[in-house]
Amino acid sequence: MSDSNVLATLDGNAPHPAVDALCNQVQRGEINRRQFLRTAALLGITVASASSFIGSALLGNDAQASDGTPARQGGSLRFACAIQEIQDPMLITWIEASNLLRNSLEYLTWVDADNITHPYLAESWSPSDDLTTWTFNLRQDVKWSNGDGFNVDDVQHNIQRWIAADSKSVNRTAFQDIKAFEKVSDYQFRLHLKRPILAIPEMLNAFTCAIVHRSFKAGDDWARNPLATGPFKLVSFAVNKQATFAKRADYWDKPANLDELRYIDMGTDVSTHLAALQAGQVDVLYRVTVAELDLAKRLPGAQLLSCKSAQTVVMRMACDQQPFTDVRVRKAVVLCADNAQMLKVAYRGMGTLGEDHHVAPSHPEYFPLPKRERDVAAAKKLLAEAGFANGLDIDLIVGNTQGRYEQDCAQILQQNCLEAGIRINLKVVPAAQYWPIWDKAAFSLTYWAHRPLGVMSLELAYRGGGAWNESHYSDPAFDAALDKAMGIIDPKQRAVAMQNVEQILQDACVIVQPFWGDKFTAVSKKVQGFQVHPSDFYPMGNVWLSA
Repeated sequence: MSDSNVLATLDGNAPHPAVDALCNQVQRGEINRRQFLRTAALLGITVASASSFIGSALLGNDAQASDGTPARQGGSLRFACAIQEIQDPMLITWIEASNLLRNSLEYLTWVDADNITHPYLAESWSPSDDLTTWTFNLRQDVKWSNGDGFNVDDVQHNIQRWIAADSKSVNRTAFQDIKAFEKVSDYQFRLHLKRPILAIPEMLNAFTCAIVHRSFKAGDDWARNPLATGPFKLVSFAVNKQATFAKRADYWDKPANLDELRYIDMGTDVSTHLAALQAGQVDVLYRVTVAELDLAKRLPGAQLLSCKSAQTVVMRMACDQQPFTDVRVRKAVVLCADNAQMLKVAYRGMGTLGEDHHVAPSHPEYFPLPKRERDVAAAKKLLAEAGFANGLDIDLIVGNTQGRYEQDCAQILQQNCLEAGIRINLKVVPAAQYWPIWDKAAFSLTYWAHRPLGVMSLELAYRGGGAWNESHYSDPAFDAALDKAMGIIDPKQRAVAMQNVEQILQDACVIVQPFWGDKFTAVSKKVQGFQVHPSDFYPMGNVWLSA
């Protein structure tokens, strides 16, 4: 019996033909176990099945972590987190909102902290050999909170809303290559794609992909009629104040350990959140920034949690606005930037150096490009060629949406660029004023949250016509290279294809991307079963409070 046949027997379905090659690659040491698990999971092989072949040394955080039987049931957990509008789940723009939703609404798949995709509402899936047709099987025991059974009609309703011609959701860009939804039965459906895409199961865990009831329609407010399949039900909700969720006794899976979740909006000052944690007023913080690390470490009743992440900031230039229509100007800015200095000073060295192409070393498809050296002389020469021999005056808008470190990065770039005669006028605005203009300004600094795949950010931010393409960059060669990379299964070949994607974007000099920042949060020592996640995805069903 071949290795793939072992996997097929355990999963109950014939595996994708590429699984044999993956098995051989991991045996020969050409790919590591994590690469094998990530790719095999996307092809529909469960972690439990895959581990029978490669062993249990690397099963991913969710598979490895176990706190056993909770010593205590019940209690109310208080979570310091922004309470943002969640009227239509597919239209949310921040992960804080999704963290409220994900304890009540659920997703077709779950991506753990090791970037391995697991079944959730979809209990299994399998792609066609050419990755253009994906068959999904749904769980048959899931119930909505109103007693309705969950089925394919719910999924079809959601996906059709996402990709509709008038959809305002970023899902329209992410899933624009779905050409048809086929209902096979009440619990099975197929997605027919315009091109091969390996990452479909992983993309379905994006924070905008929570599954709402089939009765939900445009203009509805989910918070007013919170039908859900998850372990908690929404009890009360007030934007900028508090949201309360109560345990569902009739949940289709293992009931939650906690009786209640209370999300409390305490404003944007994280030091205030830490003071509340120290005083026993809250139990979990959504995040801690580098500015509060020392304070967080000193709290006697708390634990500081951290992990590597692909969260980042980009100082992006709008390619359709002067003077950034000229690539020589954009390149001059990039050549002046000292990314290492920004990482060291602005983020205390707590991260990984960026390469100005928005694909992180932690992304499975990353290809390492040669490090670009800072070159002020070359920047001056490019400026002169572009008609700015006497220098250039430009505005850079910063909103400090994630903390003061954003402004610190911008000030370092300001100093860097002055050496070449580029005079940056730094405009710091409140976060609330930044978001209405973030995709309209000629030059601004934007925070981008972690995504488990680099191609997810590339699709949204740099593909021509992308929903969040704030730089207005458009290059058919880039789009074609991205298409090619997204359809390759072999991890090594996919990384090679990504070399072209990364190089095109880096050469276009659309962004200064200084670093990938590590992620931090803090929780009370009473909190058990809570795991830091690079995407800030925190389902709370398995969390419990010790005495």
